[in-house]
Amino acid sequence: MTAQGVLASHPIITAVPFFVPTFVVVAVIVFVVWRDRRRGGGPPDDPPPGP
Repeated sequence: MTAQGVLASHPIITAVPFFVPTFVVVAVIVFVVWRDRRRGGGPPDDPPPGP
C-alpha cells in the first residue's frame, strides 16, 4: 500500500508561492517611486541655457 496524502486542500494554497514574488517586486517598485517622489526629483524650474 502506498501512503497518499492531500498536498493542498485548495487551489489558492498551491498558487500562493507563485504570487508572493510578484507582490514583493510590486512593493519594491512602489517603494522606489514613493521615495523618489518625496525627494522632489522633478525637473529644475529654470530651463537649461541654449546655444
